[in-house]
Amino acid sequence: MGCCASKEAVQVGEEPNGPLFAWPKLASVMKGKLRSDMNKSMQVTKHENDCSYKEVQDFMVPSSVGNKFTDAPGTFDPNMKGRIRDTNGPVVMHRLGMVAAGAPHSDGITFAKFEEHRGYAVPGYEEKAPQIGDVAPDGKILSLDADGPESTLLTEAKKLAEAAGSKRVILAFTAVTCPFYRAYAAQDLYKMYNGVPVLHIYQREAEPADVFDAGGMHCTSPLKMRRRVLWHKTEADRRLVAKETKKFLETFMGKGNCTMWMDTMDDELEATYESRPWRQYVIEVESGKIIERLGLAPFNMKGKVAAMKAACADGP
Repeated sequence: MGCCASKEAVQVGEEPNGPLFAWPKLASVMKGKLRSDMNKSMQVTKHENDCSYKEVQDFMVPSSVGNKFTDAPGTFDPNMKGRIRDTNGPVVMHRLGMVAAGAPHSDGITFAKFEEHRGYAVPGYEEKAPQIGDVAPDGKILSLDADGPESTLLTEAKKLAEAAGSKRVILAFTAVTCPFYRAYAAQDLYKMYNGVPVLHIYQREAEPADVFDAGGMHCTSPLKMRRRVLWHKTEADRRLVAKETKKFLETFMGKGNCTMWMDTMDDELEATYESRPWRQYVIEVESGKIIERLGLAPFNMKGKVAAMKAACADGP
């Protein structure tokens, strides 16, 4: 499949001038197969509804509820060895970016890394995210243009809804390095919006190549990214990948149809909405209340798609 080695077409920090994927045709051809396999691997319950924090925690750290730990992507254990390279048939998932970054990242995916980057999925963590019926919290957001104005989440959400003549708006907290998101989840959810406008907020990276390539799909595999996206150190870093992601989303949303801002570098909105690695909320504009929200991603995707479809069933 040619997924194991390739010269980087675009280097770290370079302005994007091509597709998000290193092999866009391969990713497109394999989308159906990837959706089927990846959804199966992240179905954490017997039911097909969206899942709770506890259900995710029990799945990701099976030993916490007395189940056997199998050393494979998606599961973790306090006694696990660092996970650097995985294979699934001909597909190689090699965390080359973490190796290149050096210690302590070159140990690969460890339980300490899991705790740092997926804290909401650690057993014992108590959810603090806003619930259905709560008024959506507000917070500062930044323009994708370096000299653009600052605004707030709810200010821009209301503007977007008013422009679309919609009584609701979707808040989409976005990070494209999650392989599920870029492979199919973003597009599958978009198909359920039924004309309801969506405000994308680019946030802290889900799986930066240098510090937490959780699934190992960033640097190799059919979902390899054209440019290695690293942990955001500056607003410029975040703006660069946000612009790349906006361009990617417009391949199916339509050019000019993706409205995107970004979270501040203190990750305030991500923490408030507990949206790592990505998450979506549906807001009723008049009351400001949350009328639907998706659980932790990318688990039980069929349930997430169904929930979004129901929330947007009668359109804007």
